[in-house]
Amino acid sequence: MKVMRRAAAVAVLLPLLDCSSAPAGSAGAPNAAPKKAIVLVEAMGAPPEVERFVLRFLSAASDRGLGAIVDARLSSAHLADVAVPGEAGAEFRKAWPGDVYLGIVIAPCVIRRHEGRSYSAQTNPGMPVGVGDVVVSYEADCSVSVSIVTAPGAAARTIDVTGRNGTTDVSAADTEAEAQAAEDAAERAVKRLVSALR
Repeated sequence: MKVMRRAAAVAVLLPLLDCSSAPAGSAGAPNAAPKKAIVLVEAMGAPPEVERFVLRFLSAASDRGLGAIVDARLSSAHLADVAVPGEAGAEFRKAWPGDVYLGIVIAPCVIRRHEGRSYSAQTNPGMPVGVGDVVVSYEADCSVSVSIVTAPGAAARTIDVTGRNGTTDVSAADTEAEAQAAEDAAERAVKRLVSALR
């Protein structure tokens, strides 16, 4: 009887010991660090490149885990006002609360036009003829600065990147190469921003 009682006691204790030895937090997923609230205050530059940059920038930021950046450009505020203590900055922060405020400046893109010729042989009756076609392509570099502001009065940090277009296809309006370079700059800027906000 004593042996049976002892075995029963061990059987009751084993589940309790198993539960107590489980690592803390195993019942649920570990708490993830809360995302920082990020507000885009302004973006300056040529309108076509600015829009292509901002659209890709916001999308890439979401894809890389920064969350949804609030686009406050329609407020017409300036990052310089948000960065310093004062009434204008306080009012903006109250209307657009955030942990991080961004300002973007896209410099005029440098575009290079390349012109070449391609030849193909065509045969007329009794005579081969070489036909030449003019091929035009564009390369663009777009430099972008992203300024980062946190608390009023804190020193701003700046991320500088240069984007390049990934194709040299013919650009009918001389702007597609620049827009592609702006999108490339946005991807590069988000990568740097992720590192800066860790």
